[in-house]
Amino acid sequence: MTSPKLTDWTQQKERTSGFWLKLIRGLALLFPRWLVKPLLHPIILFYMPISGKQKAASRHYLNQVLGRPAGFWDTYKHFLWFATTILDRVYFLTNRIEPFEVEYTNLEAWQASMKKNPAQLYFGAHFGSLDAIRALSSDLYDIKIKVVLKVDQNETIVKLLNELNPEMETMVIPYNGLQTIFDIHDTIESEQSVAILKDRPVGQEATVKVRFFDDEMLIPIAGFKLAKRFDIPVTVFFGRFEGGNRYHVYSDALTFEPGASLQEMAQAYMDEVARQCRQSPYNWFNFTIIGWTTRAFQSEWLEWI
Repeated sequence: MTSPKLTDWTQQKERTSGFWLKLIRGLALLFPRWLVKPLLHPIILFYMPISGKQKAASRHYLNQVLGRPAGFWDTYKHFLWFATTILDRVYFLTNRIEPFEVEYTNLEAWQASMKKNPAQLYFGAHFGSLDAIRALSSDLYDIKIKVVLKVDQNETIVKLLNELNPEMETMVIPYNGLQTIFDIHDTIESEQSVAILKDRPVGQEATVKVRFFDDEMLIPIAGFKLAKRFDIPVTVFFGRFEGGNRYHVYSDALTFEPGASLQEMAQAYMDEVARQCRQSPYNWFNFTIIGWTTRAFQSEWLEWI
């Protein structure tokens, strides 16, 4: 199967005025989630008729993960779950977590691991909600995790998020080319963990090719090199949205065979991402990797992920 063309997402500048982002944020700050969430439906219905390439990319992925041809309602659900996790960021970042039911996998092992090794590398993906993990781990379990973020690519959303939670700015490592590796290393040396979304290369970052269902994609290798050279523990983490008000936080140690190559390490990571996608197909939001473009729906929403 031929995958959609891969484009350099770092060349995709913000085109939106931020109207929809500000509207959703404003409503979420004023009203409870159950009242705001139904408003996502007309927004999705507005974008879908003018988002042919996005729908094609969604179907390309869903055809593989579902094992059957994806229909209109599958693509609609994919859009809707994406938008729902965006809405929920407002509640997580403002510590309004009461509406949510959250389950954990390996919570005790995660806590024990952090006590033993407070400085770890967390490898996530554009899957589900990173903010669900950050908010719950920080507020409920006092686990602080800094996140690598390409700030200059997402100026509008970073500004909006910092207004919601000013402390967030102190928990971000801005992506700055090669310097980022040294910043991550310094953070690890200060016994603080770092989270990286490893399923998307940035700029001219060195990459290796891995399999993802029937496709091939490029994965950045810097985090794997750091883990291998300095023997830093690696944990994979995912905040799965499971419909309604339910989230499932999954974490587990990502172990590698002795002497594993960087490509083998990257494939082990991507295999875990694929396993999560099989469990919850509509949580995969790495739309650029699977060929999503910057117009219409993505131009308004991509900055949120």
